Amino acid sequence: MHTDRRRGLARVAQRYRPDTMPNMIHKARRFLPLVCYLVTGTAVTTVSQVIANKQFISDSVQALACVKYASTLAVSFSSAAFAASPKKLTTIPADTQKRKRRSMQRQLILVIGCIDVLAYAAFCTGFAYCDGAVATLILAGGGQLFTAIMSKYILKKQLSQSQVLGVALVCIGLCIRGLGPLLSSRQASTPMDEDAQQKMYIGLASLLFASIAYSLLGVIYQTLVSTGDDPPSHSDIMLQSSIIGLAAMAGYEVFHVLPKWRFLVTKPMQTSGTTIGQATFWLAAFGAVYNCHSYAAGMVFCMDGAQGVGIVNAMRGATVALVSHAFFCSPAKPLQCLTASSAASAATVTTGGIVWVQGSRPNQVCSTCTFLFVNNSA
Repeated sequence: MHTDRRRGLARVAQRYRPDTMPNMIHKARRFLPLVCYLVTGTAVTTVSQVIANKQFISDSVQALACVKYASTLAVSFSSAAFAASPKKLTTIPADTQKRKRRSMQRQLILVIGCIDVLAYAAFCTGFAYCDGAVATLILAGGGQLFTAIMSKYILKKQLSQSQVLGVALVCIGLCIRGLGPLLSSRQASTPMDEDAQQKMYIGLASLLFASIAYSLLGVIYQTLVSTGDDPPSHSDIMLQSSIIGLAAMAGYEVFHVLPKWRFLVTKPMQTSGTTIGQATFWLAAFGAVYNCHSYAAGMVFCMDGAQGVGIVNAMRGATVALVSHAFFCSPAKPLQCLTASSAASAATVTTGGIVWVQGSRPNQVCSTCTFLFVNNSA
């Protein structure tokens, strides 16, 4: 008995020896960015849901999209200003082949910026009509599914058995999540009214479109960073695509929102009792949390690569489901409640995402890891 006790104390002493402490600190430093990425991603969804629930502005204003592009542009400009030797896409190389390559890079970035605007607008629509828990899960699972399809048929990559199993689990989880609300509404004493059901269908269609668009963005991004020996940096791509996105949203606000300002902005704020200061606070909070999430994603990608990003993204659907149930579940928001079907769906999609990532080589995961949940977190 005393011998066992001495052995136990020796193991504890060995674990906390001074020369082993740097190794423990190193492990903690590697683990901390993963936790920050998961927490900030969940916080982005939570703040977005608070803004959606307050209804101080119409969904068609796309306020979150404007804040996203404005805050991303500000951070990108700051990063470019402090960069040691920033690579500029505006410089014209002397070599003819390099000029052609630079021209193709600009065209691909223009395509990325345009698709990103459409995808994010679709995601915001789906978020407004289906709420955060469903939107996060559908986007994660749908993105994984369409990534697999595009990897096989566009990038001509062979899927491993683990990836096929992961996609199958994701499909099962999405089916459970899609059928759950429909079955519960039919069995309920007060079925879902036709208008709410139509909004849910529009939201689901918007989320599926966003999933396809973001998966396509991953393919284009991978093509862009593979162009020659001087591909643009990630910060360069973010800066240019943010400029495109902000310009597109500015045009949308001028031609669509301003003529209907009273109906889309003034009236909702009066109805909800929200002041300009409160609205500014929540929108600024979204921008701040979103940029923290993007920074955490960059740290995870640098330290753990695409696999770290993919695993945390897979786990995020489950954490958002738990947080949504804790803070937003109510009879008026049934899709935010954690039911047997939604819990099974979140667990299945999360498992499928982890299985997919574990069965992928780094270059296979990276096609959408930069865009999925980094540029479309809401």
